[in-house]
Amino acid sequence: MKALEKLFELRRSLDNYERDMGFDSLSEVEKSVLEFIMHTKDANITAITKDQYFSKYSLSTIKRAVGVLLSEKIINATQSSADKRAMILTYAK
Repeated sequence: MKALEKLFELRRSLDNYERDMGFDSLSEVEKSVLEFIMHTKDANITAITKDQYFSKYSLSTIKRAVGVLLSEKIINATQSSADKRAMILTYAK
C-alpha cells in the first residue's frame, strides 16, 4: 500500500505543477507530447510515434495533440535542415 500512496502523492504533485504552468487544460496525451518535445532534441512526430510510451496512441491522436499544441502556440514547428519532410517541434518559451 505504501507504493500506491506514494504514487498518488506523485500524481498530486504533477497535477499541481501542471496547474502552476498553465497546462491543466490540456488532455493527458497533449501533456505527454509536450513533455516529450521538451525532453527530446530534434523532436518530431515520427520520433514521438516510435517512443514506446506512445505505442498506446494512434498516429492520428498524436497528430491531433501536436495540432492543438501548435494552435495554442505552446510549441513551434520548423522545417528540419537534415530532412525537409520533417518538422522539428520545440517548446515556444
